[in-house]
Amino acid sequence: MIYSAITAAVSYLIGSINSAVIISKAHYGKDIRQFGSGNAGTTNTLRVLGKKAGAAVFLIDFSKGLLCTAAARCLVCFFEFPYECMLVAGFSVQFGHAFPLFFRFKGGKGVATAAGAAVGIMPLVAATLIAVFALTVLITRIVSLGSVISAAAYPLIAYFCSDSHAYANFVFAAACAVLITIKHAENFVRLLDGKENKISFKKT
Repeated sequence: MIYSAITAAVSYLIGSINSAVIISKAHYGKDIRQFGSGNAGTTNTLRVLGKKAGAAVFLIDFSKGLLCTAAARCLVCFFEFPYECMLVAGFSVQFGHAFPLFFRFKGGKGVATAAGAAVGIMPLVAATLIAVFALTVLITRIVSLGSVISAAAYPLIAYFCSDSHAYANFVFAAACAVLITIKHAENFVRLLDGKENKISFKKT
């Protein structure tokens, strides 16, 4: 229990380092949460600040999830921490990104961070989910739809693609999916109204 508690606390604090807010304030003199959709994540940064800022935010947020779960995996492999520590790390870093302690609990939706965590815990599952996300976005040009469809598929893919710890992976993936779904509540409203923003693949 103590191992999981420490893992959760450290991962949450790392997740709370919100790159979108930091980059927007430090390099552009604005708080990304006051522009566009108001979300402190990759897509809104891309739309408001451009490709370079959007790419930087994605890489940092993805790396947070990967770093925490990779570190937890080392603890499991070399120091005999319980397997669940990896899952705790993965969810906690995503939760920290969504509700960051350092930014009044107003963060991003956690998709990039969850993807990084999935790569650190279940690489094959992560690759499948990334393919589902990419295909959905290519067809619909709606990032939020790709996110929620991938989230919905996450628990089942995690369960059936797990050689071991299938139930634990399912519960972990379901928790991550629920958090992503909750953070996309406003997107669901816009999707139902047919007003959700689409991205363009054309060069401008």
